[in-house]
Amino acid sequence: MDLATGIIAAPVLPLDESDSIDWSTLGRYMEGIAAGRPRAIAMNMAVSEVSSLSIAEQIEVIRYAKRVLADGCTLVSGVNTTNGPAAVELGCQMIEAGAEALVVFPPVPAFLGPVTVSMVEDFHGYIAEHLGVPLIAFETNFISYPAGSITALSRIHNVVSIKDASFNIDHTVANVKENAKSDRPIGMLTGSDTFVLEAMLMGCDGALIGLAATATAALVEMHELVAARKITEAFDIWDRIAPIARIGWRAPIRDYRVRMKYVLMRQGVIPNMRVRVPFPGLSEIDRSDLDEAFDQCGFNAPRFHPAAVKR
Repeated sequence: MDLATGIIAAPVLPLDESDSIDWSTLGRYMEGIAAGRPRAIAMNMAVSEVSSLSIAEQIEVIRYAKRVLADGCTLVSGVNTTNGPAAVELGCQMIEAGAEALVVFPPVPAFLGPVTVSMVEDFHGYIAEHLGVPLIAFETNFISYPAGSITALSRIHNVVSIKDASFNIDHTVANVKENAKSDRPIGMLTGSDTFVLEAMLMGCDGALIGLAATATAALVEMHELVAARKITEAFDIWDRIAPIARIGWRAPIRDYRVRMKYVLMRQGVIPNMRVRVPFPGLSEIDRSDLDEAFDQCGFNAPRFHPAAVKR
């Protein structure tokens, strides 16, 4: 199981008109994502509205996803808790439900103040001590890990990679440079959806992104082209995807959930763009700008559907 390179897709979570999980749509959608050949599929991530789900729903999402995917694609679950023991407890439940690896969210509120290297190492080390599965650390745009964190994480044997969602080019470059000097470099996976190609050219090994909720196959192809140093061909793909990404993850960044659902609805992949309150619906400005980018980029072409095949 290689979770240090490639594209890990983080799908959205379809909801029905009563705001319950739309299981039948989720099943078809996940099959399409898996057909796009990502390295893994990560559920219970921010884009799949993990903060809006009960623990029971999060566990059932993993159980259902495992039944759908079977052994056809590695299944990863986010673990979003406030402290180490809670992360271990929830991680155990996710593993029992079928998750093969875990993405460790930064614990809030503990990490809202200045975060120290020892806090990063102690938190992930505690989880690694109690859980034997591969772990992916998760640095967000509002919780920045200080210099030295990558080196510290590399000392924890089952931390295999980090999702750098800093949305800060300078920070990403610094992380890549620090990682290269580590005795055991871990995977550098960009989570900055607005500059995925650029992050790969800076030295990131792949991406764990909500953008791969659609255009999964195209993003996988783009990564393969970068690895083969076919940069012009990679840029030709990114040039068609980037306008959607820049609108999808612009301020307020929290609205990427409904924006991505709108894109998938326009592609005919999911039937609606419902999100649970208090997340807002799609603004008219976002709708207009996404429509313009969608049409200009030809985003309804089969190659930009998750599996690169029209349904």
